[in-house]
Amino acid sequence: MFKRVLPVAMAVLLLFAAGCAKSPAPQKASDADAVPISSGGNTVPQSGSDSTSHSSLYTVDGETTESSNETYASDTENVNAVLVEKLGILTMTSTDIDKTADVSGDYTSGMNAAVAVISKGQLTLNTSNVTTNALGAVGLAVSAEGTQMAVNDTSVYTSGDSSPAILVREDAAASVTAGALSTEGKDSPCILLMGGRLTLSGVTLSSKSGETLRVLSGDNFLTLDKTAVSSMTSFAEDATLSIHLSNGASFSGDLGGMLPARASVYLDASSKLILTAETYLTSLVNADLTHQNIESNGFNLYYDSNAPDNAYLNGQSFQLPGGGFLAPII
Repeated sequence: MFKRVLPVAMAVLLLFAAGCAKSPAPQKASDADAVPISSGGNTVPQSGSDSTSHSSLYTVDGETTESSNETYASDTENVNAVLVEKLGILTMTSTDIDKTADVSGDYTSGMNAAVAVISKGQLTLNTSNVTTNALGAVGLAVSAEGTQMAVNDTSVYTSGDSSPAILVREDAAASVTAGALSTEGKDSPCILLMGGRLTLSGVTLSSKSGETLRVLSGDNFLTLDKTAVSSMTSFAEDATLSIHLSNGASFSGDLGGMLPARASVYLDASSKLILTAETYLTSLVNADLTHQNIESNGFNLYYDSNAPDNAYLNGQSFQLPGGGFLAPII
């Protein structure tokens, strides 16, 4: 059961006591400022631009087509195995896509990805396998406003360093239903967001480094349905993130322990938010009004009482499972 602390003086006292028990965690250095990984003479920067020219062994450009039971492989640096661009529409089923050869330049542009969808292209990928084994070889990359990718019952596996399973950037939209996103290399989160929209439904995430999500830049929207994100170790200072959780989804990670708050969380009653540090949110919308689906682990969760989405909280404080508090920013 939750505990309401009505008098302002009592709320302040409780927050002071909780803060003494667990002081706010110092903000970590962003991975956006990290030293790039270098391998085989190739330096991999941590940011990119969609203006980078893409090339591919198989390109769909401005046409609508389908492909089934085919294999596509690229072993040339900065050459995608599959590229959809310029309003092209491609549906692929039971396809094997493979990428080797290290990136030359910036891996976050997606120019060395196994699959790239850019400039308002649309890709639907069904019951397929995508694998990469190289430095800076992203599995799936989708970029630019109006660009869309829908991935269904597909396995994406990367084994090289600096090789996220999926990269969504610059207002592009992607959805992954069922299947798995897996990475083995260093600096290789399952998900890399750079100002994009991503929906995961019933997806298994696995990262050998333990980092399933990295938010590098821009305004990002992540929807989790029947999917668990177990850690996030990088959240860049100039980025924002809005997370929607439903149907038993869960999120565990660092959403920012300093002001201004840059993240918002929307929970249905069956989903969980698991704190790993002192956390500040712009908005917290929780269908469970007792907030028993927020596991505090002794940390406090602060919300902006002036945000319209938080009006239902009435500026009150609540005790959370694990000893922490949900409280307004004072």
